[in-house]
Amino acid sequence: MNVKLMMRYSTFYIILLLLTGQTLFAQLSISSCDSLIKEKQFLSAFECVQSIDAENENPDIVLKKVDLALNYNIKTIRNHLFAFVDLREGEELEQLRRVLKDESFSFYEFKPDTILLRLIQKYPSDYRLAKSLGDFYYNTYKNMGDHWFVPARELLEKFNGYYGAAYENGVFDAKSLYALAFYSSIFKNYDQAQVWYEKSLKLNPDDALTAYGAGANRLLNKHPEEGIVNMKHAYELFSDSLKKGDAARILGIMYYKANRKDDALEMFEKSDLLSPQYHPNQMFLLRSQLQAGEEEPALKLAKVIFDQAPVDPDVPDELLEMFRKEGEGELLETIFKSLLKEYRHNHEANGNLRFHYGKLLYLEANSKKAVRMFKKSRSQFSKALPPEHHVFKMLDDMIEKINR
Repeated sequence: MNVKLMMRYSTFYIILLLLTGQTLFAQLSISSCDSLIKEKQFLSAFECVQSIDAENENPDIVLKKVDLALNYNIKTIRNHLFAFVDLREGEELEQLRRVLKDESFSFYEFKPDTILLRLIQKYPSDYRLAKSLGDFYYNTYKNMGDHWFVPARELLEKFNGYYGAAYENGVFDAKSLYALAFYSSIFKNYDQAQVWYEKSLKLNPDDALTAYGAGANRLLNKHPEEGIVNMKHAYELFSDSLKKGDAARILGIMYYKANRKDDALEMFEKSDLLSPQYHPNQMFLLRSQLQAGEEEPALKLAKVIFDQAPVDPDVPDELLEMFRKEGEGELLETIFKSLLKEYRHNHEANGNLRFHYGKLLYLEANSKKAVRMFKKSRSQFSKALPPEHHVFKMLDDMIEKINR
């Protein structure tokens, strides 16, 4: 072998060794970054991936950056500036996000949408990039809605489009399938939404939000009984009291619509304990108590409901409609009499009660008592409201109508 040929082979092997070394070094570096993520050292992890590919040319590294930026930031400004922290033992991101101010951090400029769109043009067959772009738009939709650079409706279409394209090419996860289900449900395509929810649950059966979505979707699609299993699972999975209370309320509605009244009452009671004084649930619970013949609890709850907004005319109006629908007009009269004593020194609340008590008497065909009650209501309101208030005309019209 001549000298020139030997030199050529030597050069080739040196280059090969250098390339192999660079690849090995990159792999070791990426492994180090992954270790930092597992150790919840998110600031160090982002700096690690940034040092490997500062120009955002490597799809593998960019995908890691996007994941870190969207899911492990401590603060973000419009999903184009991101701040990170290295967590200490016992610290949690969610807690720190609530208490720490933006001024506490240095922000990195990183625009996932711009970078991913550029890489998609360069690597059109890498549908991981499309899926990651779907993650970006879905995250932005959830957290910013109309407060981003484009309207929320456009963000909806973007994440649905990119997630759909990725799915068609075999790239998806439980979260992207949930987002596709969410999109279909928003536009009332409940059957398609259910398909996506079920696919998502197959990948992650114990995701509370997906189980909740699948159950609620059945309810919206007028198949409440079929959604009970999912909603019950969501109720069991949620640890947050507000979310658990909401799941209990929806489960109660499902039981009610499936004619399982005892189960419905039990869930409305649980929801009331988990999310006290939530008016919609209180009304469901009250109706269930009336239908179960539980007069004493119904009396107490009706009083609690009124006490929360004693001058709001909608509250006694709702009570009036419900009690009459359940054939419990006399029971409501008992409640009105009790509340009138309690609110005798609150002229506006007293007038509000007497106005609706008068409506009850009128609807129960007791016109003379109704007129007297309306007049007393007028007197009470006159001590609290200006003479031009619309309630006085309503009362005068009712009195005139009855007298006529």
